[in-house]
Amino acid sequence: MILRVRVEVTGPHAIVIWPEGDVDYSSLDPLREALMDARMAGVSEIVVDFTDVGFLDSQGLAVILYAHRRQRSSGGRLILRNLNDMARRLLHVTNLTTVLDVEGGVGERPTAAAAAAASRATRGE
Repeated sequence: MILRVRVEVTGPHAIVIWPEGDVDYSSLDPLREALMDARMAGVSEIVVDFTDVGFLDSQGLAVILYAHRRQRSSGGRLILRNLNDMARRLLHVTNLTTVLDVEGGVGERPTAAAAAAASRATRGE
């Protein structure tokens, strides 16, 4: 399945990236490019919203982890939002829940920051 990626600027130094499809070895390029473009543009807060992602494999996770490390090295943040149960299990098994910032998820209430961002997006701010 071809991965599509939508990017929304949410602030002067913040974006949300919405991958749509499966994040796996055969479809990583659009996500990798969006993360790299954000980094090169000097974005300090990158949110990757997994609402429309059905599958995340270890190669996809490696791309996320690399982007996370790059963001942290420059004082920025990479936040994963709305992971499905399978992706959460993958993070738990690899012990990356202690490394990566994760907000919301299937069946969970979003954090206050996630709720505020969703409210701003709904109002068109």
